[in-house]
Amino acid sequence: MIEPMFTVKSENQTKTFGKFSYEPLNTSFGHSLGNALRRTLLSSLPGFAVAYVKFTDAAHLFTTISGVKESVLDIVLNLKQIRFKGTDEGPFQMKLSVKGPTKVYAKDLEGEIEVVNGDLYLGEITDSKGKLDVDIVVDKGYGYQSADDKEEMVGFIAVDSSYSPVNKVSFAVQTARVGRKSDFERLVLEVSTDGSVSPEDTIKTASKILAKHYEVIVEGKEEVESTGEELATEGQVNPKVYETIIDELNLPSRVINALLRENIETVANLLERGREELTNLKGVGKKSLDLIDDELKKMDIELQ
Repeated sequence: MIEPMFTVKSENQTKTFGKFSYEPLNTSFGHSLGNALRRTLLSSLPGFAVAYVKFTDAAHLFTTISGVKESVLDIVLNLKQIRFKGTDEGPFQMKLSVKGPTKVYAKDLEGEIEVVNGDLYLGEITDSKGKLDVDIVVDKGYGYQSADDKEEMVGFIAVDSSYSPVNKVSFAVQTARVGRKSDFERLVLEVSTDGSVSPEDTIKTASKILAKHYEVIVEGKEEVESTGEELATEGQVNPKVYETIIDELNLPSRVINALLRENIETVANLLERGREELTNLKGVGKKSLDLIDDELKKMDIELQ
């Protein structure tokens, strides 16, 4: 078996940028590791972003606030660029309350999570009587999530969120020499982050994610699917009911999409996950669970 013999070297690292080299690598491992790490770094690391907003003096995004230079939509676009640093799951409550005349920055936010880019410009209050009051909900997530895929929150407006803490990843594979042999490879990996996490830590996290997936392949774990007959109570529910696909239930498309993203395709899959696990899924909140309960009751099934 080919054993790893490479070492890791940090060639350049700041708060938001890191350049690392890995050598010597056996032939073809440069691209194998580089591609796997790049895709995982860009898609699978958790981050924090603004998820919901509520303006005291505006009922929707397509309006303006008296005494404020920017429109509500412009302010929301700026709010979406704020980066946060946290350790808990969230959601986190934040508050922006500023009176003018003055310029407003991300550092003016107060609440339950740390703002990374406090010098980010949000807007300007041009009138002495002008004010900007915004309630903000910051959530933890992965990748990108559109406002349409989010659970409704009473009184708040859902906004598109980009959660990934990694902005850019690039790699290059070069020739490396070991003694008289020159058929080894050197992987040079460059990572740019938003400052909420160090480039080195993102690579370590991505590597752990990949290792866990490879571990499943090595151990040969196989999924044991529950059949309708096993889930059905004898003499009460037709086993065929459990084979009903999610699309056939009278649920909103956002709820169906949230379930399908988690590979929940049938009623049987719903019952296997259970109420507690469903509650923790992105896009599935209390209102969604109530709708799911209503549909299952029509089949004489109860979600545990």
